[in-house]
Amino acid sequence: MKIKMKNNLNISIIIICDQLRREKLLRLFLSLQSQLSLYDTEILLLHESNTPLEKPDFPEVPIVQTLLRYINIPEKQGIPFNRNKGIEFAQGNIIIFIDDDCWVQEKWLPALVDPLLNDKTDKTDKKIMAVTGGTVIPSSNFFGDCVSALGFPGGGSLGFAKVWKVSPEGMTTHLSVGNCAIRREVFQKVGLFDESMKSGAEDTEFSYRLEQAGIFIKYVPDSFAYHEARTSWNSFIHWQLRRGKANYQFKKKVGNIQPFVKLRFWSAKNILRENAFNRKFPLVFGLLGASVVLQQMGYFQEKWTERTNRSK
Repeated sequence: MKIKMKNNLNISIIIICDQLRREKLLRLFLSLQSQLSLYDTEILLLHESNTPLEKPDFPEVPIVQTLLRYINIPEKQGIPFNRNKGIEFAQGNIIIFIDDDCWVQEKWLPALVDPLLNDKTDKTDKKIMAVTGGTVIPSSNFFGDCVSALGFPGGGSLGFAKVWKVSPEGMTTHLSVGNCAIRREVFQKVGLFDESMKSGAEDTEFSYRLEQAGIFIKYVPDSFAYHEARTSWNSFIHWQLRRGKANYQFKKKVGNIQPFVKLRFWSAKNILRENAFNRKFPLVFGLLGASVVLQQMGYFQEKWTERTNRSK
């Protein structure tokens, strides 16, 4: 798909839903309400469903003081496909992704977009092209607090800068796509999200291409969003197996994953160091070990599935 530059809007905020969870959308819209008038902005609500609503009835709409577009997209095509459809329909020259199960703090939007809007650098190779924020996960149950201590999503309760390396100038090589702002021209330069990464890690693969292209990512701590904790063992297992499958797909794409393995060892040390002297340590340690085992299971499951499909 060819990426065209737009001129009539500054910012497109893309929210993707597999289900229209009205309570969560209301929470997100309420958190956005006071910030939308600061910029020329639209919101795209992409609904992943094969049965589109002819007249979406959102009790949330009156509180959103900006253009809100409901767009239906085919279901079960994968996260990268969904993100690419958002880019296709977006009118803005700055593309923002925020997950539908997040909500944002009161200065989130300025923190995310001002580094892009205020960057007057003439040289493209020095210009900030993307901004990423982390996540803050409110305290939940004991299990959920221990899961968020592992640093996902977006740094979790561990913190972005202890999961991914950040320079003293605030630059990083990782884009947390569930909470980020990207200049449209970036997609012209490196392409869209890889739609073969159906199990996840599309942000890591995209970040890898950004790094290879010499594109700067600015990490802004104040652009954080809140995210719900994973509070059950079943959701943790499903999540880790899916990450393992994504790891296999990612390795096929980039080949040498040694730098990423080193990064994970570094973040694992940060996890253990941060939790060494609190009561969560035994479960955090156990979850860290379980995540390694489960991801390996997912990795080999994906590898086996691929071989089986190839032999048919």
